[in-house]
Amino acid sequence: MNPPKELLMDEPSILDYTIKWVKDYFKPFENKKAIVGLSGGSDSTLTAYICQKALGKDNVFGLIMPAESTPEEDVKDAEEVAAALGIKWRKIDINKVVKDVEDLDPEVTDEKNRVTRANIKARLRMLLLYMEANKTGAIVAGTDDRSEHYLGYYTKYGDGGVDINVPEHLYKTQVIQLLSYIGENERLKIFTKVAKKPPSPQLWKGQTAENELNVKYEDIDRVLYNMNEKGFKEAKKLAEKTDIGETQINHIISIITGNKHKNMLPPSPPVTYFNKKG
Repeated sequence: MNPPKELLMDEPSILDYTIKWVKDYFKPFENKKAIVGLSGGSDSTLTAYICQKALGKDNVFGLIMPAESTPEEDVKDAEEVAAALGIKWRKIDINKVVKDVEDLDPEVTDEKNRVTRANIKARLRMLLLYMEANKTGAIVAGTDDRSEHYLGYYTKYGDGGVDINVPEHLYKTQVIQLLSYIGENERLKIFTKVAKKPPSPQLWKGQTAENELNVKYEDIDRVLYNMNEKGFKEAKKLAEKTDIGETQINHIISIITGNKHKNMLPPSPPVTYFNKKG
């Protein structure tokens, strides 16, 4: 995966900036500890790296939470990332708990409810991350990147339920760019390997993000960049600026629109009722 030319970065500068931001965020806290859910994927690997650089290896803890849909390679990669960073970690197999929840409503296991079943896994992982965080007074460091944020490509109150989102200022292709840079410059082979893996939440067997979204991240990021940084909103104008077809752009816009509720605070009735006279 190659980042679009408009999203190329000065890697040392953006790493320094992000590490400093995390360090500054933790300054007011007496307990400067972070919990990261390690999946063996790009976002969690970069998040763990940033936290380790900002807080020190003794203040970062990795939680690996495989399910039946998790490839064994991903588990091994997550363990290798933790070893490369020198952070402590723990593995919790969530299959039994997922099965216990599914038994409450066997209909969940039907293929038509695949996303519902997948979200159970994501929300159980959030629960376990906060269980670990509560035990140690740590902060849950989220791993969603900017592409996932704008698309709403995450589970509400699952991987979206965190205290801070470390890579949310970076598009997916930029996360990959940084991992490749770290792998090459710090001779961390596992970072290079993770950077080359197809992004996937692995919530069901064979799942990849680009297949599910039906669009490549290079195209997603070019469209999002022109929407957010350049201010173009209409599909026709975006097509002119990116050379991506309007049909594809409208597809990306429909994903954003359909998931818009994920990026909003829960609404509530306005308090104006109490300000009425009489």
